[in-house]
Amino acid sequence: MSNKLTGKLGIQSLRSGLVDDGDDAPLVLLYMDLTLPCRRFLVEHKVAEPGKVSVTAEFLLRLVRAVDGCTEDMVQSFFGYSRREMAFVLKEVEEAAYVYRSDGRLHLTTTGRSLFQPGEEEPMIYDVERKTARAGFDLISMAPAEWQHLSYFERQLPELPLLDPTQASSATKRIPSAFKRFFRDFGPREQPATNARRMLYSVDSVAPDERFSTLVRVRMISTGSKPTSAEIDLSEWRSEYELDDREPVVRSVGEMVERLQVTRRGDDDQAYELLTALAPEYLKEWMKRDGLSVERYYRHAFITKGDIRTDRQTTSLIGSLFTPENARRLFEATSYGLRRVRRTADHFFWVVPTVPLWGSTSILSEVVDNMVERLSNADDSRLQDRPVEPVGLAAGRPDPWVRSAFDNVMESGSLIFPNGFEMFFVPGVVVAAVVHAPVGAQTGLPVPLGLVSFDERVVGRAAELLSGRANVWGFDKRHERSLRHSEALLPQEVTP
Repeated sequence: MSNKLTGKLGIQSLRSGLVDDGDDAPLVLLYMDLTLPCRRFLVEHKVAEPGKVSVTAEFLLRLVRAVDGCTEDMVQSFFGYSRREMAFVLKEVEEAAYVYRSDGRLHLTTTGRSLFQPGEEEPMIYDVERKTARAGFDLISMAPAEWQHLSYFERQLPELPLLDPTQASSATKRIPSAFKRFFRDFGPREQPATNARRMLYSVDSVAPDERFSTLVRVRMISTGSKPTSAEIDLSEWRSEYELDDREPVVRSVGEMVERLQVTRRGDDDQAYELLTALAPEYLKEWMKRDGLSVERYYRHAFITKGDIRTDRQTTSLIGSLFTPENARRLFEATSYGLRRVRRTADHFFWVVPTVPLWGSTSILSEVVDNMVERLSNADDSRLQDRPVEPVGLAAGRPDPWVRSAFDNVMESGSLIFPNGFEMFFVPGVVVAAVVHAPVGAQTGLPVPLGLVSFDERVVGRAAELLSGRANVWGFDKRHERSLRHSEALLPQEVTP
């Protein structure tokens, strides 16, 4: 792992050279959203706010600064004041301790001289006011954090670990220094000019308020030549200069990322066999005697980055289904597949792979909700009381966020599919399948590699794959009817 803690940390691979140098480029492997523990605090403090003296007093101060020791008669003559007006102006600046008189001459006091900042001709007057701020801080780096509404799904996402177990319990004691450090971040946003001139006079008391969480968006970016070695990219969460103030959060993210690493498992080859069984026609070019040539297929998937078209019903996928490009391919394939069905099935299915932190991103919830909406809108005959139901299929008890993403999660008591096998399936419409395993290395980040297809043959095989295990999952008749939905295919070709 990189020794320098910026917004990017590295996980080292054991091999390289999967693609030629001329073809190498960044590869977005996956997205994660991690919850950052935060808390609001009520901070009573005093602020020196920019104030004003009268215009006449301001010009008097400016004159005395320019001509130190000028007489009262000189000032009265310069401004054309009457004796009464002169007495009034002098009283204002003397009571404020800005000017003193000595032998009939006027001089600025130390306080009066301090009103003039370097390079400024106008005196700056401050009024000290007592205020109470409701300030949010994250409990890892003690940097400002804004409250944001999180959905039920987002609240289930994994939480970043505290680097020091005493951080949360000692947070109140650490707030005064943190508030002083980030004081300008808590000023009124609609008055940026005033904020720049505000000064914190004192922090008087701190009281803890409610706890909350925010999301930290994490991208894992590797390269084509070293896909199992990736950097943590937090640029979608904070800018580079903001990350400098949140170095402990960066380290905490690094601890979470360490959990993603896997070692090649004994059933990875079986997972690739399932992939080739789904689309043998498409994958035949990369087959060898003992099965799929994973590295050759990986190289093809990385270099071509093919898109779905009417004349390309199956295309390769590399990276998580939750990357923007792969999600786009999935929805495009779904749109093509929907054109040939009379009606949509009552369910769609997602085989959850047994890999660390799978689906720990709000994009999972968005994809599921978007797919429900697309399938519902594509079927005019669908009644409101018969909504499309997303079904998660998991080996054992899945993570909390996985359970909350689906209307129905069916658990098996044993491993049904190989650990790294993932499959998204809309009966009669589309299938996407990927294998999560290191590529080109024995240990490292799993590199999701597979395909997406709306080819009738591939979709039909996916239905057979699930049907053969329906009794293990405990499918009822409704689920089995959905799996047979390929019978609803229309005979005509898909048109653009």
